[in-house]
Parts: sequence; structure tokens; C-alpha cells
Amino acid sequence: ASTWRAMLEALSIGIVVFVILAVLGGQSTDVGGRSFPVSFVQATFTFMGVPFCMLWLAVRLKRLTLPRWQRYPLLCILAAVLSLSLSYLGQASSALLLQNETAWKTSYNGIPWVIPVLFFDIAVFVICRVGIRMWLFWDRLRRTQLVWALAHAIVVLLAVGAGVLILLIDTLIFYRSPVLTILPVTMLLVVVSLAVLVALIPPFALVSYLAMRGTVQRVKMLAAATSALRAGNYHVRVPVMGQDEVAQLQSDFNVMATDLQRTLHELQGQRDYVAKLLDERRELIANVSHELRTPVATLRGYLDTMLIHWDDISRPDIHQDLRVMEEETVRLHGLVEDLFTLSRAEVGKLELHCIPTDAGEIVQRLVSSSAPLAWRSSKIELVADIPTCLPPILVDAKRLEQILHNLVHNGVRHTSPGGIVAVMVIVEDNAVILQVRDTGEGIAAADLPFIWRRFYQSKSSHMGGGTGLGLALVKEWTEAMGGTVAVESTLGEGSCFTVRFPALPLLSSPHPSLLT
Repeated sequence: ASTWRAMLEALSIGIVVFVILAVLGGQSTDVGGRSFPVSFVQATFTFMGVPFCMLWLAVRLKRLTLPRWQRYPLLCILAAVLSLSLSYLGQASSALLLQNETAWKTSYNGIPWVIPVLFFDIAVFVICRVGIRMWLFWDRLRRTQLVWALAHAIVVLLAVGAGVLILLIDTLIFYRSPVLTILPVTMLLVVVSLAVLVALIPPFALVSYLAMRGTVQRVKMLAAATSALRAGNYHVRVPVMGQDEVAQLQSDFNVMATDLQRTLHELQGQRDYVAKLLDERRELIANVSHELRTPVATLRGYLDTMLIHWDDISRPDIHQDLRVMEEETVRLHGLVEDLFTLSRAEVGKLELHCIPTDAGEIVQRLVSSSAPLAWRSSKIELVADIPTCLPPILVDAKRLEQILHNLVHNGVRHTSPGGIVAVMVIVEDNAVILQVRDTGEGIAAADLPFIWRRFYQSKSSHMGGGTGLGLALVKEWTEAMGGTVAVESTLGEGSCFTVRFPALPLLSSPHPSLLT
């Protein structure tokens, strides 16, 4: 509280105490065969009531924001003012309240009485003020350190025992000795008890330190590990020592840190995966826009030309323009179909009708239909190597044919005239292997990890024209049907794409008539 409020509260308490003592003294109550003498009021108020008011002032008075050389003298002046005010209150009010002129004896008036009482009251105030600061310091220690908490518990237990002992001694004195002897004996016992408690604090602290040293060290290690974990060190762990509650807490901390580290790692992986998907989506949109722009621009150019020069164009020119527009429309339709297929495969909605299938028959049909066109358009020889008695594989025949068509088309496009593209079927380790080899320009080693990405175009290739979706579709279809696809290539020598599917037992192969 503020200075004036604390002073008024202490004065009010002094008045209440004096009135209570005056009432008891005026009644001359007999207790234990003895009566309260009149001087009892003066002595009790001086040595108990006023010190209590000093204690109240010391507790309620807030810390003054002044330099020390100003703060301490001002506190002593406040205590002196309160002491003199209460002494005057006792002297002036004793005759009025007690109706006895001898209640406050003349031998106690004047400087010989006031000065010792004044110094006594100031000493009480200073002791209480210092004691409060020491108590706050002690309380901060016991709340922040386990060693001092144990010492505090022991000191409190002893203080309660000393208080009970003092109360018993005062009760015996009250009934067996003069009443005025209670005050000095009580004060003596209190002083002795405080001295004993202060003397016992160091050994108690030493005992507490020795008893709690191991526990405190483990708790400090756990606290340091917790701080490190909060700072972002998710690899921190604490050694589990003992089998008590602290050891259980250490074990739980390690488990929690491990779970948190694993969860954070998973979240980081998910974050990286989402970031990768977003980057791929942006790249996909950019590539799709680029690939769609070419056929759309071609169609628009031809249409604009036909609309502007409609009356001047001959029928053969119109027929040629319509043929070009048809080719661009077919190309645009194929690109959209490929994108649609990849999108359905990405969300797991690609429709597959897998049945036991003879891969050799599909390879033979594809090579027979594509070989003449490859030779006529590019002067490239397309051959097949198919063994007899192939085990069936569980695939979608239509998708398998599209896989082989994309690989063959890719090989023909990247092979120079006079080259060879070979499609081979191999049975090996309960698997049917389909290989498409070419003698083309090959793929650079730096490009091999990326050829399965959508719209990827190798910078080392000198033969463009593709959309960059063929190999991406091959990978999606193959893995969707439970197979694997790989590539080996040497720049300048050619490439070999290998598609592998698990083989079914020959006995489980149905009769060809059941597949029609």
C-alpha cells in the first residue's frame, strides 16, 4: 500500500488494540486466581500492541523508489512517527477510557520512558522489514530449487513445533506465575527459537543438498533436454537413471522426443512431397499450354486463311488445308487423351481389364502392322524376336499394346535411316521380359532419371517432334498392371527399354477360345 494508507491502517489497528486492552483492564478480570493490574494495559500495549502495528506497517508499506541513503532514513522516520503517535495515543486516552488517573503511571512518562520505547519500536520495524525481505528471498529460493524446498519444509516443521511449545509454556505461566511475566518469557522464547532456526538452516541445507543431489541433477538434465527440444534439437535424449518417478519421467521424455522427431520427419516429408507436386503441377500446366498452343495455332491459321481467301482458293488447296487441319486435330485429340489417361492414373481411377494374355501374339501383331510404315517413312527396319511356348501374363491387352506402340514409336523417331528397332520377348525367372532395342542416338546419362517425367524433352536429342508423354504413359500403365520398366542407353549407340511382368503358370492359361 501507499505510505499514508499504511500509516493510517497501523494507527487504526493500534486504536483497536488499545480499546480491547482498556476494556480488559477496566474489568479487572480474575483469571487463575489473579487479577489484571492496571499497568498491564500500558506494558502490553507498549511491548505487544505497538510492535504489532510496526509489523503491520512493515508488511503493508510498499517498496520506496528512492536511493538507499534516502530510503532507509525515511523508513526509520515513519516508524518513529508511528511509535510516538501510538505512545501519545496511549497516554492521552488511558484516563478517558479507563477512568483511572494512575492507569498510565507518571513514572513512565517523559524522555526516560519514550526514548527506549522509540528505539525499541524502530528496532522492531527494522527487524520486521529485514525479515520480510529475507522471507521473500527464502521463498524465491524454495520455489526455484528443490534443495531449499526440502530445507524449508524442515524449518517450517520446527517453527510450528516451537510455536506449540511456546504456547504451552505461556499457558503454564499464565496459571502458575504473575501475568506480567508472560510477555518477557514469550519474547525470550521467540528470540531463542528464531536464533535456533537461523542456526539450523545451514546444516539443514547441507543435509537437503546431500539427500536431493542425485534427484536435482537428474531433474536439471531433464530440464536442459526439454529446453533443447523446445529450441529445435529433436535428437536430444536423457539417460534414464534409477527406477523412481523421475526415471519414469525421463523414459517418457525420451519416448515423446522420439515420437515428435518421427512425426516431424513425416511432416517434413509430406511438406516436401506437396511442394514437389505443386512444382510438377505448375510445370505440367506450362507444358500443356505450350503443347496445345501449336496445333490450335495451326488450326486457327488455316481457318483464317480459308475464310479470308475463300473465293480465291481452289478445291485441291481446300482439300490440302483440310487434311492438315485433320492431322492437327488428331494430334490435339491424342494429346488430350494422353493427359486424361495420366490424370486418371494419378488419382487411381485408371480402368484396367487384366486377363491372362499371350505377350508374343501382341508383339507379333504390332511389328507386322508397324514394320512397313517404319520402312516406308524412315527407312528403319523393325524386327521381332519371339520364342515359342510363352507363359501368359496378367495384363490389360489393350494397354500392353499401347505400351509397346509408344516404345516402338519412340525408338523409330530417335533412330536414323538405315537403323534397326528390335522387339524381343524373353522368359526369365518366372517373368516375361519385353525389350525394345534401337540403334538410334541414345540418351545422355544425365537425362535418364528424368525421361519418365511428363513433357520432358532431352536436351541432347536432335530428333524432336514428340509431346513428352509417351514414356510417362508407359511407366504409369506398366506399374498399374504390376510390372516394372527400366532403361539402358549409351549416347550415340542406342537405347534398350525393358518391361517386366510376372509370368503365370502355363497350366493356368485358358484355352484361346475362352479369350475370344
